[in-house]
Amino acid sequence: MQINFGVGMNKKTLVVMGNGPSLKDVNFSDLNGLDTFGLNSAYRAYERINWWPTYHGCFDYIMTDNQQSDFVDLIKTKKIKKHFYIRNISNEDNFQYINLMPYGESKKINTKIEDFKNFNDNGNSGANACSVGICLGYEKIILLGVDCNYVEKIPESSEVKSGVLSLKETPKENPNYWFPDYQRAGDIYNIPAGLSFHMPTWNLLAYRACQVGVQIINCSPITNLRGFKRMTLREALEC
Repeated sequence: MQINFGVGMNKKTLVVMGNGPSLKDVNFSDLNGLDTFGLNSAYRAYERINWWPTYHGCFDYIMTDNQQSDFVDLIKTKKIKKHFYIRNISNEDNFQYINLMPYGESKKINTKIEDFKNFNDNGNSGANACSVGICLGYEKIILLGVDCNYVEKIPESSEVKSGVLSLKETPKENPNYWFPDYQRAGDIYNIPAGLSFHMPTWNLLAYRACQVGVQIINCSPITNLRGFKRMTLREALEC
């Protein structure tokens, strides 16, 4: 599908890409010319598909610590305009440190770049990417691959401590993500807690975005989220 950008592009628009399985059905060439925000371990596919988002971020401490050296290398490639991480890992000019406050400490939504110094946690990486977008001045945010339909523990994983998993081997297939080796042997990560945690934090973001007049549209065809307006990508770009 070749997207024809319509009148909706008069609004400053950001596409935030979750890593759910529905993202594998997106033609990434349709996103060329759009500002895009990739997340977490998706960088493992970018070189392979020869496509790079405008921004990349991770707002998960366990994942950041586990993959920090990869994030540092990614910053150095200069293939992505700006990186947003919650550890101060680089002095490069395309890196922005996000000083993440404890979740639930404040109900105030982040609205300006000064908020990066004391950033109110929205609960998950995708929601925090949307919040960064609001700080950068985006008025419309389109969600892709935000499916929120996790299998909590895949067979290749084992629990290393309460709520934290490790992968014994790289899965040949992974029902949670848009490419099979999104997670690899040795990765350490939080149990997704899709229904108990991700779902309510996304719903909170929907409420907060309405407060500041930012439109968020979910274009995942298989999403479990119900707090956002639903459209196809074409419809969302043209509205």
